[in-house]
Amino acid sequence: MSAITLSNELSRMLKQHHYKTIEATLRKARTNPPRTISFTRLFGTSTNQVDNNLVEPDNRFREYFQKYRRAKSVATIPYSETPSYEKDEDTPTIGTLERKKVTVVGMGNVGLGCVAAILNQDMCGSIAMIDQNKKRLEGEAKDFQQGAAFHTSTEILASSEYDVSAASDLVVVTAGAAQQPGESRLDLLKNNVGIMESIIPRIIEHSPDAAILIATNPCDIMTAIASKIAGPSFPQGKIFGTGTCLDSSRFQTIIATSMDLDPNSIHGYIIGEHGDSSIPVWSSVRIGAIPLLQPGQEPSDTLKAVHKTVVDSAYDVIDLKGYTNWAIGMSTAHIAKMVLNDTRTIVPVSTCVRGLYGVEDDVFLSLPCNVSREGVIGVSLLPLTEAEAETFRMSAKSLWEVQKPIWNKIGV
Repeated sequence: MSAITLSNELSRMLKQHHYKTIEATLRKARTNPPRTISFTRLFGTSTNQVDNNLVEPDNRFREYFQKYRRAKSVATIPYSETPSYEKDEDTPTIGTLERKKVTVVGMGNVGLGCVAAILNQDMCGSIAMIDQNKKRLEGEAKDFQQGAAFHTSTEILASSEYDVSAASDLVVVTAGAAQQPGESRLDLLKNNVGIMESIIPRIIEHSPDAAILIATNPCDIMTAIASKIAGPSFPQGKIFGTGTCLDSSRFQTIIATSMDLDPNSIHGYIIGEHGDSSIPVWSSVRIGAIPLLQPGQEPSDTLKAVHKTVVDSAYDVIDLKGYTNWAIGMSTAHIAKMVLNDTRTIVPVSTCVRGLYGVEDDVFLSLPCNVSREGVIGVSLLPLTEAEAETFRMSAKSLWEVQKPIWNKIGV
């Protein structure tokens, strides 16, 4: 007996027993797309492929397996005292109802690290990947799609065009020139400004309500530039940078490992620049509830060496493997979860600090911030020592000297 004959026969038998199979209309636009373009599909290319280069899940076998599912299933059977009800046949694809969408722009090593971390934490119903290298992008998208059995119903899309990002809740920008061994983050600035000018307007065009998280280095300056490109009408705080979230994680991990503790038991912040002039706020460090230093106590040479290790961490990894990606990917996913779930979590990220601790310019640096679906909605003011506040001002001045020559040219 053929599969189709078997399907028809079983359907007839089910009807005779008065069961009603319920078939949800799963993604009508997918099977009957209103647009005229065709798609590059998983496991092959459609015959009418166009330059759109959109990579979507493969639905060529959908009708066959939908018939099989109808033949092998019945509607939910209520127990005797519960009235039956008709289900809505317009239910969206399983696992995507009311779930969020994330777009990652730039499929270099950092972008791939972000996608992998977000997928493995099952935090969104759809993730879109954007890159201008169409061939590699298609390969990376298919590689992720082929692992769909190992994560929960996350739709994976990819394209070189920004319409794939439409209606995103969060957009993560990692696109930019790669940091080379021995090159500081600030040296990357000139190469990355032009890239940001081409990205931000298109993100806002397709996802005007999305929070935008900048991971491109030099992170603080690129976040400031992205905000300037977005313009004054774009809500403040909605564009923010990964900042010293990763630096603080490294900081906590070093201390925790040295004490045989869970890093989550170490509370403390690295603030300021995501880079060489970052500031460890020793007065904020707690081991559980116990302050690491007593009021007025200065950090020892050992503690200063801990901070130097934090600063050197990225350079060490770059010297060994040529780039960093996994830790920043996990850090970005950590922040993404706060945005998508609107958790209002306090975390050190890069935001505008003009007017704080004596900073007078439009500089973005990291401070503990309240992060929600709207991005940064509040900044916590740490009680800094005079030495810490002075270092913060010096860090701001250093970044402004680099940023100032191009600041007034942006958006002109």
